[in-house]
Amino acid sequence: MTIKDWIYLGITVASYLLAIIAGIYAKNKAKINKATAVGKTLDVVGQLATYAVHETEILDLENEQKRQAAVQIINQGLSWFGIKDVTPNTVNGAIEKAVNAMHLANSDDQSVEPTQPEIVANAPAGNLVQPTVANTETQTKDVAGSTKIPDKSEQQNVANSVNAPVAEQNTTNEVVKNG
Repeated sequence: MTIKDWIYLGITVASYLLAIIAGIYAKNKAKINKATAVGKTLDVVGQLATYAVHETEILDLENEQKRQAAVQIINQGLSWFGIKDVTPNTVNGAIEKAVNAMHLANSDDQSVEPTQPEIVANAPAGNLVQPTVANTETQTKDVAGSTKIPDKSEQQNVANSVNAPVAEQNTTNEVVKNG
């Protein structure tokens, strides 16, 4: 087969696959649209519940009366948007979620207090942090490529290893010691 035949074969296979995918989508289109519509409806109910809870919070009513007022606000909003068949449990759940979110947001605002750092006028010299200057001769790079400064014992080990005998391996897999 030539290159031209392979190209024609690829186009034919791709066309069949495209037709199969389009058929599957057409068959499940109603399910996909229904799931999308339900998600949008739940989003609208959640937004309306958030608005209703914040509006009823400022009223001087008991909690149950605030809940009833929020339910009325949500139902009015749903009818204005033309959304029907939303169950009372869905509305009540959205109200509970909005109330919990509002209480959580309000509690976070009150618990955060800026703190000032403690500044000591006459601190002992041993408690002060002193800047260190890196010695560029003894710096090494680690595996990640960042600069690593060895401590005094590592520097001494490096200096001692330069003069130490090195074991080498020859081609016959025997270890030969130099030095």
